[in-house]
Amino acid sequence: MAVAGKGRSKHGASRWARLTRRGFLGTAAATGTLVLAPGKARGYAANEQLRIAVVGLGGRGSHFVVEKGWSSVSDQIGGRVAALCDVNQQKAAKSFELHPDVPKYEDFRVMIDEMASGLDAVVVATPDHVHAAPSAYALRAGLHVFCEKGLTRTIQEARTVAELAFEQKRSTQMGNQAGYNTRVVEDVWAGRLGEIQTIHMWGGGGAGTREKPSGTHEVPDYLNWDLWLGPAAYRPYHPDWMRHSMWRDFSCGHPGWWGAHLWATLFKTMKMETLWPIDKQKPAAGAKTIKVTAECCEVCENTFPRSSIVHWDIPARMDMPPIRLTWFAGGQEAERRRRDALRELFDKHPEWGSADDKRWSSWVGNLWIGTEGVMYTFGHGDTTVAMLPEEKYKDQGPPPESLPRPLPGKFLRGWRDGMGEGPPAMGSFNTFAGPLTEWYLLANIATLFPDQTLEFDPVTCRIVNNEQADQKIRPPYREGWKL
Repeated sequence: MAVAGKGRSKHGASRWARLTRRGFLGTAAATGTLVLAPGKARGYAANEQLRIAVVGLGGRGSHFVVEKGWSSVSDQIGGRVAALCDVNQQKAAKSFELHPDVPKYEDFRVMIDEMASGLDAVVVATPDHVHAAPSAYALRAGLHVFCEKGLTRTIQEARTVAELAFEQKRSTQMGNQAGYNTRVVEDVWAGRLGEIQTIHMWGGGGAGTREKPSGTHEVPDYLNWDLWLGPAAYRPYHPDWMRHSMWRDFSCGHPGWWGAHLWATLFKTMKMETLWPIDKQKPAAGAKTIKVTAECCEVCENTFPRSSIVHWDIPARMDMPPIRLTWFAGGQEAERRRRDALRELFDKHPEWGSADDKRWSSWVGNLWIGTEGVMYTFGHGDTTVAMLPEEKYKDQGPPPESLPRPLPGKFLRGWRDGMGEGPPAMGSFNTFAGPLTEWYLLANIATLFPDQTLEFDPVTCRIVNNEQADQKIRPPYREGWKL
């Protein structure tokens, strides 16, 4: 693959652009397209297009740059791909070929430095450990940001991008597609299940104990290894590191993958985001802490345990009483404990269903336990909902409208609407996705300190009773990288 524009950026990392800057400017001038001023997207006349850069093209990122599809920025929001960025030329090749006349970069920092005046928004679809850095960089440049789930790898990263979204007043969205299920929210708020006493969540699990890769391997010529590592501590290249989803250094694990889908609705429904200082309306520091306790089959410093059970004890908030949330993750012991809890529930309330219901055998799901019934939710938050006992709920009509109307749009359209006169997107960093991410990432810290109850203060963003655990909230960035 021919590469033009090699050199050193001010950030100290090598970079390249497939088109020279002069070539890019000539191409842009020749299009004659009416575009929106950078970071100022408001109206959407027929001849206006959002100019969008996509960072990370090897997996989910490739779906944003195709002409048609449910993730296509062109098809869904009328956007135009204006720049592409990836550290892996091999994985990005097909996306690059689809857009031969747009500039292409390895380093998102160079791209944004050179092109901010020609962009309106950035889509981030890199591995988890490089979600926060380009999101923060783009926000500081005044650009709107869409970032794939899990939003960030660490809690401090989630806090930082949320604060930047508020300060910069940009539209932001985490890519959990469905946002949250508004019908579930309003059913629960209408009291149809009575008082929710606990919620059981299940699914996931990790790779179990793994040693760090060792040995010497030559970096492939299509990969910029230094930029792939991003803010993570430097280590020699090894192909096993590229299996990034199983390593703590590079991944947010199941909570960020499926939890971002499965748990968004319960987070919204139980009004948990009100414990966070949204829009700077801060409650008193230390007034209410979230307690999290993990039970693990093993402690995995480098990876995630095969099996674990994580409990969150959420304090009272708004008109909601305290609640316990329990996640059963992988492994025979976690599954046995979950089955025991189901049998205990349905033995007490046989009219509500059975512990042998096949729905409870799905590989991921949530069971909401109230004083008047139970509810099952699955998937992306709105794909499957059942309320039991079925006879009680089968003829119920829609609940009273208790969420503000109009409801925000979902996925890309909600993000676009948030740039204009519409409400913030469902997964806006500062109003929802940031607090949600901080909450679910507590599970990853808890599994490093099993059988210890950690107390997290959502106002100060600190674990207040364990200094070692608190350090996991804000691990250091490698020299040359910053939020």
